[in-house]
Amino acid sequence: MVKKRNLTKEKIIEKAFELANEITLENVTFQNLAERLNIKYPSLYNHFKNMEELKTYMTISLTKDLNTKLMEQLIGISGEEAVRIFARVYKEFAFDNRTAYFLYINIRNLKSEEVQNLINTTSAIIKQVLNYYVKTEDEIIHKSRALRSMLHGFISLYFLGYFKNQVDLEESFNIMIEDYIYGLNR
Repeated sequence: MVKKRNLTKEKIIEKAFELANEITLENVTFQNLAERLNIKYPSLYNHFKNMEELKTYMTISLTKDLNTKLMEQLIGISGEEAVRIFARVYKEFAFDNRTAYFLYINIRNLKSEEVQNLINTTSAIIKQVLNYYVKTEDEIIHKSRALRSMLHGFISLYFLGYFKNQVDLEESFNIMIEDYIYGLNR
């Protein structure tokens, strides 16, 4: 049982992600989250104004985690290997946080300054990876859009139930990334 004095935003966020994995994010409410935490649901209002604020904090937590993983994996890496690592970490992160990935792809809808700062950090990581290949800001934006679109498209189609044939999913992903790198090297 979670006692009120031990209830923190972090514990609530953790339980909200767990619950979302079981019943989908759209079905998480303060009532069923409170039940999961073994508290009365009005106690949640001591930490979050409403579900939208909770989702904003969930997004902040998720994006911090992604940025940390990317930075840890990319330290001292550049060129082709940096693109491969970025793509792999991003895909693994989405697959490990499948339910929460919906929050991440809707991040632009949030009006939080902290979320904006985290988006800017993710963009800076991508820019650093792509600086090896392209030098102008316009080129970096184009290549960043292509990379993000490609990764999100692959992940989304997989989550929607596509890619069920006999061909190895990982091999398809690797071919896609190698084709992208080939395009960067032209």
